[in-house]
Amino acid sequence: MKKVFAVCVVLFVSLAAGVAMAADPVAPTGSKAVDAAFVKAMLAGDAAAVADCYADDAVLVMPGSSAVKGHKAILESLTGFLAANKVSDVTLTDTHYRTSGKLSTGWGHYSMVVTPKAGGAPMTDVGTFCEVASEKDGVWKYVSDHAASDPPPAKK
Repeated sequence: MKKVFAVCVVLFVSLAAGVAMAADPVAPTGSKAVDAAFVKAMLAGDAAAVADCYADDAVLVMPGSSAVKGHKAILESLTGFLAANKVSDVTLTDTHYRTSGKLSTGWGHYSMVVTPKAGGAPMTDVGTFCEVASEKDGVWKYVSDHAASDPPPAKK
């Protein structure tokens, strides 16, 4: 009887641990984690939080602009962009992530809805992105982030 009770206790604890692990999903890491922080900060209109997604020596290429190099320049660029625009939606789709050691890559498609604060209709930009992130002291940050708008549809 004691053996049956012990087996039942072990089985119950194993099942409870399995349910607890299923209820508590593993937090994303690598580029996927940086993407989550980036989207959250863009939707909040927080240029400093967006810039904090980038390493000190990072390179950012936004659609229609040349490369912006270094955290300070990235912060200035994002501050100007978010001062002039309200971002109401950022969606990443068809995403792919690969992480090995302290390097992680991510790529896929994005859609961003932006409304000029000076007035005007919302604009939706869609395109592709490719990024590289690195981990330092347990924190993942972009070292290279390149987004490119899709070309306009062909006229018929």
